[in-house]
Amino acid sequence: MRALAVDENRWLFYEGTDARYGYSIWPAPAVSAATVLADREAYGAIPSTNYLYEVPMVFREDSFDPVTRIRRGRLYKESAQKPEDWQVQPHPAHAGELLEAQNNGGKLPRRLVAFYAWPAAKELGGRLGSVLIALGTRDAFTLWRIVDMERIVTGEDLLTLRARSALGVLPELNPGAIPPEDLAGVSEVLERLSRAAYTADPESVVQLARDAAQRCLAAWIAERRDDPEIKQRDLRELGRLLKGRKNKSLIKLLVRLQARAKPDAQAEYGARAVQQGDAEFALAAVGMLLRELGWAL
Repeated sequence: MRALAVDENRWLFYEGTDARYGYSIWPAPAVSAATVLADREAYGAIPSTNYLYEVPMVFREDSFDPVTRIRRGRLYKESAQKPEDWQVQPHPAHAGELLEAQNNGGKLPRRLVAFYAWPAAKELGGRLGSVLIALGTRDAFTLWRIVDMERIVTGEDLLTLRARSALGVLPELNPGAIPPEDLAGVSEVLERLSRAAYTADPESVVQLARDAAQRCLAAWIAERRDDPEIKQRDLRELGRLLKGRKNKSLIKLLVRLQARAKPDAQAEYGARAVQQGDAEFALAAVGMLLRELGWAL
């Protein structure tokens, strides 16, 4: 089994197998604490520290495209024993190790923190579209969804990840365009949605997107009709009051997505479950609605 081992005192990285013989990786790879989020409760498993003795899983980045926000890399699971005794080749970052290794058959004994290749295909099966990967620690992490996976010649599963976030989707509000009595409520519901984009499951994001659309649209229509009672109507009713097919279609799609999140609707109509792509669409739809209302900068 392939392994990634780290000399945490000197931050030197080695690659090897469960035979505990390793060769150096140079330059050092970008390695992050990783957590596989299969359900809402899993967010509590995100580590609170990047101390490798307390990190159960890491992600080794092989490539990153900042334009598309796509990362490729491999997941490794912690060894049952930390640290482990390894034999390694001299590391190019420390030229003096060459002389040391000559007296030991070309190898050096090292105590390393090891992580072993995690079989993503076996562990996740057909759930690729319903899980997220959190990279980082509890106070600073990003969310990524798996868009592809392939088995490489080393036997490891190479994952292609795409960022899931509200970045560039929820625009900055223009406070002057929002009715003063609604500004606090609108800001609060959009802040909850923005946080959910990083921390919540797809069903919660869709529900919060619907709530945000209802709050914003109700305030916008109520101001124009001078009728505060409109704020009590649900999103479906508000959609009927709109002019223009584009905005009406947007509202209908949000209502339909929210219905998909209900287990009884899935059972009655045979509707599929909400997926990560639906959550991303819901975020984009709210962003578009804010721009259509003229509330975005």
